[in-house]
Amino acid sequence: MSAGSSLFNYTPPDNRITEKETDFETVVSLRSEAHKKGKKYWLANKLDNESFELRLLNGNRIPTGDPEVVSSGEFAAHYTLELDYYQQHVRPAMDQQEARLKRGEDHRGQGELYSAEAEYTEALEVDEENVRATFGLGLTYLEKGDVERAQEVFAKVLQLKSAFQTEHKHMFNDFGISMRKSGMYREALQYYNRGVDLDSTDENLFFNIARTHFEAGDWENCIRYLTMCLEKNRGIKEAQKFCRYLIKKTGEDETMLREMGGVDKGSTLRSDILNLLRKMQVAAGVELDDAIEKTHEIRDRMIALEAEDIQLKEIEKDLYNVDADF
Repeated sequence: MSAGSSLFNYTPPDNRITEKETDFETVVSLRSEAHKKGKKYWLANKLDNESFELRLLNGNRIPTGDPEVVSSGEFAAHYTLELDYYQQHVRPAMDQQEARLKRGEDHRGQGELYSAEAEYTEALEVDEENVRATFGLGLTYLEKGDVERAQEVFAKVLQLKSAFQTEHKHMFNDFGISMRKSGMYREALQYYNRGVDLDSTDENLFFNIARTHFEAGDWENCIRYLTMCLEKNRGIKEAQKFCRYLIKKTGEDETMLREMGGVDKGSTLRSDILNLLRKMQVAAGVELDDAIEKTHEIRDRMIALEAEDIQLKEIEKDLYNVDADF
């Protein structure tokens, strides 16, 4: 199936996790550096009554890098509030950065890719580890057809520890979709699997992994991940539709059947894939007896095609020997 196929127009529900509103956000510095020139500043967020999250501010007064969690006792003992610094410098810088990111996302949504690239690039100049800007720039390159530069950005994402937070799982999914559409199946699977690492309960990720394997011609993993999707949520109509399509295709597509259960696969691997086909149907709501019957039909067709291939090879061998006699 081509990467541009419109067979499945499934759009997962937008269950994106937004960053939590905090009761307390300000800037702090170390008490020990109170009179030190060039002292460091951190953006502080109160997580609960027992802990605070600190993120170091870079030279542009933007929080960056991985957060550090400290106890309330340590926070009170070692840090001092910098309320004026927060209001006068950090909050305006953060608002400007948010505006850049929003403009970049708006431009990309409207297909204004060069303007989007400019906004994301400027945001990364202010904070080179900004997750939204990095994801957005990579998606922009893909939409421009600049696969090489997109791959460079995607490689960077995998190195960003701050990207691996649950609220970013939809970004990995978006990446995967864009890369699949560009035929970058290996890269798409990398990002989907990162998304699964963040949330293994999201059936939408398993659906998209199945679809990517399908388009890459990996039938076994396609069936395996579609089954996992259906086991998590049988109610996804597009997953049920996908299941019915695969079963129908196995009855009509001899090339697919040969790839799934040919001589080179061996009886063990063929048995494995047949079990997956049965399991997938049951997960989609098909009665067990009906699933077994359909699976037996597919098995019998595989065996028949295998016998045809063996016979054809014997005929070719005999013809070769006849030619050799002359």
